[in-house]
Amino acid sequence: MTTPAQPDHKATSPSSDGQPAGDIGRYLKRLARYVLAERRLLLLSIAFGIWGLCLPFVYPVIIGATIDKVVVPQPVNGVVPSLAERTHWLILLTGIATATALAFTIVGYAKGHFTLQLGNRIVTRLRADLFDHFQKLSLQFYAKERTGGIVWRIAHEVQGVNEIIYAGVLLLLFDLVQLTVAVALLFSISWRLALALLSTLPLYVLVFRRLNPRVQAASDTVGRHISQITGNVQEQFSAMALVKTYSAEEREAARFLADNQQHYRHVSRQSHLGHMMGAMSEFLIHIGTTIIVGYGSYLALHGRQPLSAGDLMRFLGYTGILYAPVKRFAELNLIYQNSLASIRRVFRVFDINPKIQEKPDARTQPPQRGSIQFVDVHFRYADDSDESRIRLDEDSDAAAYALNAVLGQHWILNRLNFSVGVGERVALVGPSGSGKSSLVSLLPRLYDVQEGAVLVDGVDVRDYTLKALRASIAVVQQDSFLFSGTIRENLAYGNPDADQATIEAAARAAHAHDFIMALPHRYETILGERGINLSGGQRQRLSIARALLKNPKILILDEATSALDGESEALVQEALERLMSNRTSLIIAHRLSTVRHADRILVLSSGRIVETGSHDELCAADGVYARLVRREFR
Repeated sequence: MTTPAQPDHKATSPSSDGQPAGDIGRYLKRLARYVLAERRLLLLSIAFGIWGLCLPFVYPVIIGATIDKVVVPQPVNGVVPSLAERTHWLILLTGIATATALAFTIVGYAKGHFTLQLGNRIVTRLRADLFDHFQKLSLQFYAKERTGGIVWRIAHEVQGVNEIIYAGVLLLLFDLVQLTVAVALLFSISWRLALALLSTLPLYVLVFRRLNPRVQAASDTVGRHISQITGNVQEQFSAMALVKTYSAEEREAARFLADNQQHYRHVSRQSHLGHMMGAMSEFLIHIGTTIIVGYGSYLALHGRQPLSAGDLMRFLGYTGILYAPVKRFAELNLIYQNSLASIRRVFRVFDINPKIQEKPDARTQPPQRGSIQFVDVHFRYADDSDESRIRLDEDSDAAAYALNAVLGQHWILNRLNFSVGVGERVALVGPSGSGKSSLVSLLPRLYDVQEGAVLVDGVDVRDYTLKALRASIAVVQQDSFLFSGTIRENLAYGNPDADQATIEAAARAAHAHDFIMALPHRYETILGERGINLSGGQRQRLSIARALLKNPKILILDEATSALDGESEALVQEALERLMSNRTSLIIAHRLSTVRHADRILVLSSGRIVETGSHDELCAADGVYARLVRREFR
């Protein structure tokens, strides 16, 4: 797989459309690496492209020769060619025209096929690299980005690369060569007529320089806005139950309609500017034809070297070849600007260095025991990393800085020191916002500490590979996520090599086997998105079975029973007891009844541990924990 170029954070000056002037150059260089990795398809596309640009010049020669040799033969040394000679020329030129038509067919197919293959291969590689890079980014990045915008980039934006390879690079290169050859041939027929014809081009260049920056800006706005719409729609459908219970369908429809109408206005402006350039191309073509008819006929009548009818036909043919790229350029420019906008948004992702990095000599052996130690840990979400600073749908970092301002610079966890022994159960309690979830997210390195260290088996978690560290940790959350797919696939997510017997044993231990067997297709039952066709208790028991199959040394329970009713909680609690057996466990719970039997309870407030002890000890101390207990059982 092609490795994307490393980000370059050198200062760049803004361009006329608000993009840094150096970004496009950097992004196109990165794209060139993907193109050069497909040398065989690139060479085939170029070879047939060269044939494709040469073939159009054949027909004007054939038509001119047919007029001068067959239809209106020119005398040679004062002698008019005979009928036999004219017939000979007719047969020869017809044969050449037939061969040219066949060549057009073969070359047209081969050029299109190999160029499309080239683009698709590059898109496939780029999409894989993009997906891989997204997976390397930490939760710091995903906390500020919308899922719809990310999906839009992977599914759609990378297609812009395919278009720019053909329309923006190869076809543009072939058009420039074709245009140069056509100009040379026009001058070879009549330099006076050629100069008159080309006198209209400065007007086109002037219009292009005025309109192209606007087309570019309009294309970027269209792409950015459709990404935002995708994010809005994805978010709205994810919250469909909430929308319905609040009878908000009309409000959401009005919101979508407003977004849709705004997108229509953006697309209309892009179309207006793009087709204005196209109209100017049409104007040039018709003015050029008028010049040939008028001035060409004048030169045929009064020129020092009169033009023949065949010369005029060849001139018209070459003019058609000359103006084909000019006419096509307005359309290609719109495609080119759309593609550039897509490339900016795709390669902007690669500008974001993952915050969570592995050391070159990191340990590949997972922790074997499961002891935990927090040493003088300081943590906050706001920082100056790429993941915090760069926004995918913003052209500047202002929005990211605003987000950091909202998050604030205060410590979420402040000078935290504690340890958990192997197999010990430690509960974390405290009011909302005290730092409980932030604390446990540091163990599997979903985030990294700013100061201090988190140790597992006496080793800093940053000294393990991510795969080794996370292999020893399982998490059961309040809202257990299930993928679309079969129950068996969801259970085996943490251990893909598990056989059916092992999967069923884990399901039995989690009190999930009985309800699974009652489903129409049992373990092969297809679940809806996020397991929507199961109850909360059933989803939670599947999550516990999944954790059992992973067989971790460390278990994190984050509000695992808070959303369940009494009956479901009893079944889940029994399953959790089996899961926690002989495992180091960190338990977060607002229901204090669920942490009574923990070996130790840590009470957090404002990112600090303010109390520690057993349930009975803390109640007797009459501190923060005792007040929380009284409030719950009031």
